[in-house]
Amino acid sequence: MPRKVQSPRAEVPASIKSRLTVIAAGTVFSGDLDSSDPVEVYGTLEGDARVRGRFMVAEPGRVFGNVDAQTIVVAGQVNAGLLSADRIELRATARVTARLRGRAVAIAEGAVFDGDMEGGGPQA
Repeated sequence: MPRKVQSPRAEVPASIKSRLTVIAAGTVFSGDLDSSDPVEVYGTLEGDARVRGRFMVAEPGRVFGNVDAQTIVVAGQVNAGLLSADRIELRATARVTARLRGRAVAIAEGAVFDGDMEGGGPQA
């Protein structure tokens, strides 16, 4: 009898499971996004995002628009005029074309970044 194999999944803390917004792989969201809770993009976002929590573009997620968030983590692709956050992290698989505005910016070896950076955080 064949064994059923489950793929590993990242665990989301129970306290935020019901409040997490996910744009799933294969999904295209066109329009601006405004959220007070964490957002994860595995599909495509075509529009600007304002998130008062963590905004993550997972691999193979894509974002075509500006992002203003508390924290931005990119492992996928972003084409934007501006990414603005207290902390911005570009992981090794990130492909980003944008201006980065953040108090702390981390760019992993292997990430592709085309743009410029300025200090400071998101505008109030």
